[in-house]
Amino acid sequence: MIRFLAILSGVLLVTSVTLLTPWAGIPAVALVVAGWWFRLPAVAAVLLAIGVLAAADTGVLAAAATGLVATAYLLNTATVSAPVGVVPTTVPSVIGAVAFAGTAVGAALLPLRLAWVPIAAPILVILLYALVIQGVAIKRARNSGATAQLSA
Repeated sequence: MIRFLAILSGVLLVTSVTLLTPWAGIPAVALVVAGWWFRLPAVAAVLLAIGVLAAADTGVLAAAATGLVATAYLLNTATVSAPVGVVPTTVPSVIGAVAFAGTAVGAALLPLRLAWVPIAAPILVILLYALVIQGVAIKRARNSGATAQLSA
C-alpha cells in the first residue's frame, strides 16, 4: 500500500508541476522516479515543485494542493524501504497536513491587513513552542516518577 501511495502521489506531483510549467515536467518525472529508490531525488522533486510554484505565481488553492501532494509524496517515499509495520500515512498525519493547508488557505484569503501581525507571529510561535515543550517535560517527569515508583 505504501508503494502504491508513493507512486500515486509522485504522479500527482508530476502532474501539478507539468500543469503549472510544462517544461519542468521532464525533470520532475526523472526526479520522482528516482525518488522511489533514493531519498535525495525525492526531496529535489519537492524543491522543484516549490520553485515552479514560486515562478508560476499560482493561486492559493493550487499551492495548497501541490503542498498536500508533496507532503504525501515525501511521507510515502521516505518509508518505501522502511521495515514492515511502519505506516507513514496515519490519520493524525493526514489531519495535520489538511488542517495546516486549510489554515494557510484561510490566512491567505482573509482580506484583513493588520500591520502588527508580522510582529505578533514570531511571539506566538515562541509561546506555542514553549507550551509544547512544557507539556513534553511534564509528561516525561510523570513517566520517570512512575518508573521510579515501580522500581522501588
